[in-house]
Amino acid sequence: MRIQMRLVSFLLIAISAVALVAACSSGDGGGGGGSVSTAPSAAPAQPQAPAAAAAPEGVRPNTLAPLSAPSASAPVARTSAIEGPAAVKRLVIAVPAPLNESNAATGITGTSGWQLGPMYEWVASVDPATGAYTPMLAEEWALTNETIKFKFREGVQFHNGWGEMTAYDFEDAVRDAMHGDNPGSDQYRRNIDNVVVLNNREAVLNLKQINVTLFRNLSQFVGGFEFMSSRNLDAMGEYPGLDDQPMAGTGAYQFLERSEGSYVRFKRVPYQHWRVTPEFEEMELRFISEEFTRLAALQVGEVHITPLATDLHRVAFGDGMQLIKGTIPAKRTVVQFLCCVLKDRNDPSQGYIHPDVPMQDIKVRRALSKAIDRDKLNQALFGGGGELLITMGYNERSDGWNPEWATRYPEQFGYDPAAARSLLAEAGYGPNNPYEVNVVLATSYRGLPEGQDMMLAMVGMIEDIGVKVKLETMDGNAKASKIRAHEMDNHIDLRQTSSDLFTNVFIYGSQYARTPSVFIIPRLNELHLAARGTMNQAEHTKIFREVGDLMFDNNQNIPLLWIPNSLMYNPEIVADWVFPGSMVAQYSHFDSVRAAR
Repeated sequence: MRIQMRLVSFLLIAISAVALVAACSSGDGGGGGGSVSTAPSAAPAQPQAPAAAAAPEGVRPNTLAPLSAPSASAPVARTSAIEGPAAVKRLVIAVPAPLNESNAATGITGTSGWQLGPMYEWVASVDPATGAYTPMLAEEWALTNETIKFKFREGVQFHNGWGEMTAYDFEDAVRDAMHGDNPGSDQYRRNIDNVVVLNNREAVLNLKQINVTLFRNLSQFVGGFEFMSSRNLDAMGEYPGLDDQPMAGTGAYQFLERSEGSYVRFKRVPYQHWRVTPEFEEMELRFISEEFTRLAALQVGEVHITPLATDLHRVAFGDGMQLIKGTIPAKRTVVQFLCCVLKDRNDPSQGYIHPDVPMQDIKVRRALSKAIDRDKLNQALFGGGGELLITMGYNERSDGWNPEWATRYPEQFGYDPAAARSLLAEAGYGPNNPYEVNVVLATSYRGLPEGQDMMLAMVGMIEDIGVKVKLETMDGNAKASKIRAHEMDNHIDLRQTSSDLFTNVFIYGSQYARTPSVFIIPRLNELHLAARGTMNQAEHTKIFREVGDLMFDNNQNIPLLWIPNSLMYNPEIVADWVFPGSMVAQYSHFDSVRAAR
């Protein structure tokens, strides 16, 4: 019933799109680098011609981590720039519940590690202004094809008196990541040989094979290699459970308490932290999966920051709330074709498991793309705040970007229902022989609260070009089981991701992912391996240009919109929060939340 009611709401909004009020105007939110909206303004018209999302001006990040660290930064703790106490002692951030709760290093992964993020640090962080890696616990590093050598900071303290961080704690962080109970351990065991500790401040990570993406996992960008006190673990004797305290970290907040299924609380460390002094004495991450409940909690002051679906922004604005967005464009929405997987990814000559499905015809794939009115989706669901996604994973500042994509986009992908019907006719379909497609409707879309409305709206657009739709509602586990059993042979699926270019070709282009769920082009399998087999930036540029060309020319997917990672907040409590929005966990840099005075 809720889905039906919200779909009706969507259709009413879409019909009156010219009267929409956008909740995403840019403004000065109180001294930070994030993009803040302070009041609604008229939604700008969104032209059908594409305007690519872009990283901050002048930034064109390499696909590689820097082979050596930027000049070492001195550990200077930031004090509050605004005198006086915060309005509240405890900052409460309401977020959807994690996929799994864990206090153990072996249970923390990139997508759920944020639940303990405020208390931990990594070898490197991500600059929210540029998206570039910056030194954190490692003040120096050097990458080669065979090794990564680190020099760690001196004098960084673990919480609760567990002593100074050393290279031996890095050794334990790697061991935890490779532990069999860690969901991501297989890839690390394939790529990591061992860690050699040279002394208290230096260690060498030896690799089994060249790996250009491992540094990303070691850093805050992905997570999973959090520094935890090895002495603390030795004293405990085993990894902590949910009723135990997590192992001590080095972050500016330390663990206070957890209520399973409800919240995790942290408190500011009682000493001068080496890097930053948080402006709130305590922080709580409260688990509320239902967005209307989060809105109500924000309205009555029980929570101070929370993500909300865009159609609820106007309600929050009406109560005086404000909007802040991540600084780096990353989250994007795309429809994937679930149909066409090779019998053997290493031998394309054996062909596809389902060689004769309609989606093998590019005319069908183009028709489905040209049925989608992205402007209407953008206005109705995102208040006009989205940007057109031209090629999956790329914007105009991405490595390998091809400016011809923007020019050719309207013909290749752009909304044109008449052309869509003609393409279907050329493929042999019409009123007496309609094309039938299966549409996956997920029970929830992590990180995209508008997901169900978005998919249902696209169903209507697809039906408008004469396609017969069968809706299949399922959760993530059911979908993964069907994909692994090769039961998805004529399906489309809405996805959202903030992945980098390597993951873009790995997960959204190749058949090397654990659960391949995209239209497989054999050459993309080869390019996935090639990208991971070189540390040469010029080679990456060539590889990723070809990846993008193949995805674009073959309509390998249906690119939709770049969506900013945004949060509504109470300006009586919060002045600003500068966070990239491009991290795997989406929300990060918790210690940079600024307090209103």
